[in-house]
Amino acid sequence: PGWIATITADHNVRMDVQQQQQQQQAVEHQQTMELQQQAPQSLAPVGCDPIQLSIFSHRFMGIAEQMGRVLQRTSISVNIKERLDFSCALFGPDGSLVANAPHLPVHLGAMSEAVRFQVAYYSAGGPGAQEGLQEGDVLLSNHPQLAGGSHLPDITVITPVFSGGRV
Repeated sequence: PGWIATITADHNVRMDVQQQQQQQQAVEHQQTMELQQQAPQSLAPVGCDPIQLSIFSHRFMGIAEQMGRVLQRTSISVNIKERLDFSCALFGPDGSLVANAPHLPVHLGAMSEAVRFQVAYYSAGGPGAQEGLQEGDVLLSNHPQLAGGSHLPDITVITPVFSGGRV
């Protein structure tokens, strides 16, 4: 109660408190109007339980943080083990960011593009559609232009998650 959830153009969930001070409301109204002018279809009100949203948000972030701890513990690279030069995140089936761990977030933009490219590549109508994706597949990508990598030394590892036979 007292919250409004909207989905942005990037498919993120934005939570706003209904009862705010007049000044905060005016600023948010102005920002919303600017967003609607840029992409009128970008904000769509949805019914959402803020408690469940918080629980899932923290759970997904915990998964990303755990992925990072495992990568750090098992790595032999000084860049990963000591400098923490890596990023771990969960993405939706459309490549939108769901949750990320606070390691080195500079990689996240490239990771999102890499996920989008791989999904499009293996989807129906894509070049890899005949091969498709199966449960247990792990995709490696480091192509900086084609598959969304930032530069050749960065390797993106993508593991699709299936539910009901679908990514």
